[in-house]
Amino acid sequence: MPQIRPITDLRNTTEISELCHAKNEPVFITKNGYGDLVIMSMETYEALAAVPGQPAKEPEATRFLTEKSPPWAGVLAGVLQQHGVPFIQESSLGAGLALKTGSLSETFRFFVPASRLAAAEALVEELFAAEAE
Repeated sequence: MPQIRPITDLRNTTEISELCHAKNEPVFITKNGYGDLVIMSMETYEALAAVPGQPAKEPEATRFLTEKSPPWAGVLAGVLQQHGVPFIQESSLGAGLALKTGSLSETFRFFVPASRLAAAEALVEELFAAEAE
């Protein structure tokens, strides 16, 4: 039988989380007596989202591409986007430390999916060939 809870029960996040994991089914949340939200555990969601007969899709591993200073990081991000290469850009300092020390000491690390690493490396090499000389 589905669990139906009022939205005020969301104040007790631990109880809702335990309920979602114990029942392995969605928990329906109402607001003013009407359906409003559906909450479920990650396991339940993955089971519902899985396509029958196909194995669950594992997220693709990412690989380190390069590390650049802020101006060059912006240029590289634009080039990767133009070429449809997905990437993750991380600050070497973190937001708090970057604010304290200033952006001159900050660098950005780029990570790309393993399957796109060779294409991304070629773009980096072409883009920064003059810098290496």
